[in-house]
Amino acid sequence: MKSSRYIKMIRSMMQILKRARVRPYLHKTSNHMYTVWQHLILLTLYQYETKCYKRFTEFLKECFGICEYLGLSKIPHYTTIQKAAARLDVGILQKILESFVMNMKIKSVFAGIDATGFGHGQSSYYYTKRAKLRRKFVKMSAISDMKSQIICAIKIRHRTRHDSIDFGPLLQKVNGIIPIDTVVADKGYDSERNHVESDSLGIVSIIPPRYENVPVYKTRGYHRKRLKRYGYDKTLYHQRNKCETIFFVIKKMFGENVTSRKISTQNRELFHRVIAYNVYRITRDKLLIWHGFYTACF
Repeated sequence: MKSSRYIKMIRSMMQILKRARVRPYLHKTSNHMYTVWQHLILLTLYQYETKCYKRFTEFLKECFGICEYLGLSKIPHYTTIQKAAARLDVGILQKILESFVMNMKIKSVFAGIDATGFGHGQSSYYYTKRAKLRRKFVKMSAISDMKSQIICAIKIRHRTRHDSIDFGPLLQKVNGIIPIDTVVADKGYDSERNHVESDSLGIVSIIPPRYENVPVYKTRGYHRKRLKRYGYDKTLYHQRNKCETIFFVIKKMFGENVTSRKISTQNRELFHRVIAYNVYRITRDKLLIWHGFYTACF
């Protein structure tokens, strides 16, 4: 049952890789034993299993359908997958995320921006709390489409920074692929600069102003004053809750911590985790559409 579900995900992943135009090999003189496609798909499935690399290869030995569908002549050693995770460029993973956006085939994006944290400490939460240690985390800011709940782009930071710093770059990155119609964000992104930047791109921004009890004449910024004076569409704004749903699904399926130790591999692991979530989302939607068609006919 699990093998058949994974084959459907592999089929969708191959379509995304084809759209992203990922080369089968990184270099012409490289060892042509395994392709980049096979490594990327195995790393995506590795996120679903939430196991170490050694146990994941043992799991592959039991799933004959996956290896046969991928065209693997033999099961790769667990260090092969581990080295592939550290070797694949972030630019390739970013290109794959962009191909998910183009795969939606929509004219405009209804975007939502939010951030969340992933722990990467090896000690437990109770030990760090009792020993009064500072718990480390990786912060990921993501912009997603609220209609399809697909993550379009992410920005990863390893130091404590304000959420508004990543608002503009994420908005410009997605708007360069598919035009954004409306963007919603919580009060943490309340800044006149964010409103001005979205307005310059022709995007309607819905960001509730902080300190609602402060009078309008004491509020700074034209857009912030306008939101306080005339209000905003709360029905559209509450679509932002889907950002929390996306983060909940990612942490529920793949865990709240990253297992890598280096900063570069932590970034790649989060990219693989987001790609695995997007693959799950598009295959889930396809299964729901087919199920609705089947029930309507019979």
